Amino acid sequence: MDHTTTTDFNANINHTASISFNRDTDPVYPVLTIESSEQLNQCPKFLIDQYKWPREREVQAYGQMALLKDYGLLVSMTAIEDNPLTTYTEDNDPVYKDSAMEAFLNFAAEDLGIGYFNFEMNSYGAMLSGFGPVGNRKRVKEITELRAVCTAKKEKDSWSILLKIPMELICDVYKIPSLKPGDQFTCNFYKISEDPSIEHYGSFAPITNTKPNFHLPQFFANAKIM
Repeated sequence: MDHTTTTDFNANINHTASISFNRDTDPVYPVLTIESSEQLNQCPKFLIDQYKWPREREVQAYGQMALLKDYGLLVSMTAIEDNPLTTYTEDNDPVYKDSAMEAFLNFAAEDLGIGYFNFEMNSYGAMLSGFGPVGNRKRVKEITELRAVCTAKKEKDSWSILLKIPMELICDVYKIPSLKPGDQFTCNFYKISEDPSIEHYGSFAPITNTKPNFHLPQFFANAKIM
C-alpha cells in the first residue's frame, strides 16, 4: 500500500487537473464536452477515496470523465498500485476477483426500475459489462450487439484504463436521444478486489450499507453534461 496520506494525495491530484472538483462542496460532477480524446486529461478529477468497509488494504485511485463530441462518453481511471492481481483475460470474466476498477452509470435515475450500466475492468483490459435494475441484471451482450471498449495500461507503480462508451449504446439501451449539454445522470466509480489476500472496497460517492455492495444506485452521485 502507498503510505502517502489521503490529504496529500488529494492535493496532488487536484493540482494536476485544469478544473478542480471537490465532492464535498460540489454536488454535481461536471462532464465537459471535448473535441478530442487528448483533452480528457484536462477534465476534473474525481477521487475514489471512500473506504467505508475497512480492510487492511486501501488503494488510492482517481478518474476523469467527459463527453467526446460525435462519439460518446470517455472514462479514464488510474490506480496507484504496482503489480495488480490479474488472473482473468476474457470479457465478462469475474474481474472483480482480480484487482479491478469499475464505472457504474445510470441514465434513467428518476426510475430505478429501468437499470444502470456496470463496467468492471482489470489491468489486462478484460471487462465485465452488465445492465439492468437491482435483482434483474443481464450481460450487455444479451441486450444489444453494441459494445463499450476498454483498454488498459500498466506503469511501474500504477495502472490505468480508458473506457469508451458509444452514444449509440446508451441510446439503444435506454431508448433516449443523444446526451447534450444540460442533461444529467448518476454514477459511481470503484476500486475493488474480492480476493481475500488483497480485499478492498473503495468508492467515489459514499455508500451507507453494513456490508460491501456497489449495486446500490440510490447512492450514485449526480453528473451533468456541460
